[in-house]
Amino acid sequence: MAYPPSPLPSTDLDGRGLRIGIVIARYNWHITGTMLTLAQEELVRLGITAEDIHVVSVPGSFELATMAQAMLAHDSYDALICFGCVMKGATRHDVVVSDAAAHGIQQVALSTGVPIVFGVMCAENQQQAEERVDRGRECAQTAVEMAQTIRHLKKKVTT
Repeated sequence: MAYPPSPLPSTDLDGRGLRIGIVIARYNWHITGTMLTLAQEELVRLGITAEDIHVVSVPGSFELATMAQAMLAHDSYDALICFGCVMKGATRHDVVVSDAAAHGIQQVALSTGVPIVFGVMCAENQQQAEERVDRGRECAQTAVEMAQTIRHLKKKVTT
């Protein structure tokens, strides 16, 4: 017997009062830079002040986790977003870099308890990457949702 799916829970994407850090890889800047711009626009639209959005760049996607860890060790953020773009090449380098980025970012998030949004584009080619740059907006929305959800959970625990 098939059951209709439950309606999706609604989310309140109110970013007022949140501090968001963004780590962005400069490699494939034409993609990551566009994702950054879209994310910043979306974060401001969701109520986060420009002063509460901190951007740090690194050479490539492999370095994202190291910088995310450093940012969280030296400042307080409600969430981070990591942007990178790894495209398939003639060797397996793209697999090594994308796997290392994913595992490293996840490890930092789990060890710190701060949500880190994985905005690393793993594309087969330039066209695929360009078709998915709007992921920048989605990452901003995810960061706000995760930060607010964790904030609400912490309030429930302390009250």
